Amino acid sequence: MDTMEAETATLYELLGRHWTLGAPVTSVAFDPAGQMVAFALADGALAIAPLTDIEPPQDRCRIALDGGRATISPRRKPVPPLTKVAISDAPFHLAPLGTSGFIASDRSRLFSVSASGVTQLAANHGSPIDLVAPVQAGGILAASGGSVISYDSDGNVGWLQERAGGNASAIAVSRDSRRFAMGVDGCLLIRAFGPRPEPAASFELGSISTLSWSPDGSWLAISAAKTGIVLLRLADARIVRIPGYPTSVASLSWSADSRVLVTSGAYRMIAWDVSSLDDASEQPVNLATGRARFVLVEAVDMHPERRLVAAGYGDGMVVVARIGEADELVVKQPGRGPVHALQWSRDGQHLAIGTSDGEAAIVTFPPNVFK
Repeated sequence: MDTMEAETATLYELLGRHWTLGAPVTSVAFDPAGQMVAFALADGALAIAPLTDIEPPQDRCRIALDGGRATISPRRKPVPPLTKVAISDAPFHLAPLGTSGFIASDRSRLFSVSASGVTQLAANHGSPIDLVAPVQAGGILAASGGSVISYDSDGNVGWLQERAGGNASAIAVSRDSRRFAMGVDGCLLIRAFGPRPEPAASFELGSISTLSWSPDGSWLAISAAKTGIVLLRLADARIVRIPGYPTSVASLSWSADSRVLVTSGAYRMIAWDVSSLDDASEQPVNLATGRARFVLVEAVDMHPERRLVAAGYGDGMVVVARIGEADELVVKQPGRGPVHALQWSRDGQHLAIGTSDGEAAIVTFPPNVFK
């Protein structure tokens, strides 16, 4: 990885746009069109920013003729403000919806939010909404009152599964949109899409906080209380338990080829080579990635195309590293609270960051930063 150089500004200042929002950032989502990013705030507001930068970093890059060293000049204009929308008076769930919008929950109601911030009531469930999860085709699933409701990309109800389980603690949809998994009352439930699903598979794994399907749908990664990480292979119901984390794992992310799973919850990024598992293996190979610190990793996200992972720490630091290598690119120095929201854009050009001190940022990487 090449580092841009400048005499007076940090990489975060040169490549990023930053905003102070006055409330902790709880989650982040890019719209399906790849034009906007939304930050959900703990005070119930939603902040939306365009990915288009009036002074993109690539326009401020210069390559020296004698040696080819890359430098980048600071911004000349102030960063435009975000668009803020009042959704609720408390933290809410956020997901992309349709081709260019978002869906946000307010207790028992769902609101569709356009890229420009126009908000409309999409549904009223009458019971609290536990979670929402995006579907690859642009729709969402909403878990509420023990039922799961499917909405298409236009926000219309596609199907309803009543009594699909109790209150959901986690929910995730497979990439092919044929199955979904839920953590319910200490169990993992796997169900098929549709109003009359196939019989559910159920596994007693304890309280589940996070779920993530591998892109090829062969593995499901589970963060379970008092257990660490659990890998479930759906083809033969094989369960691989990976204990030993110093804290609960809040963030799980797969490589695009489904070979590597990266997790938070330790004092460095933990990358597991899931492809190393065979019938005789009890655990996958650990690929040492990045550097160990005295601060826990709070959030991780794999680059959508490259073997790169971004990690956000409890002290506010953000780094990017190649899987299996110690070298890191420090994107953000410590400060402004723990990083709880971290996500790459679909094209891998932008990294959205949100902290518990209310800082939101979009860091845009010129093409020559990663080689």
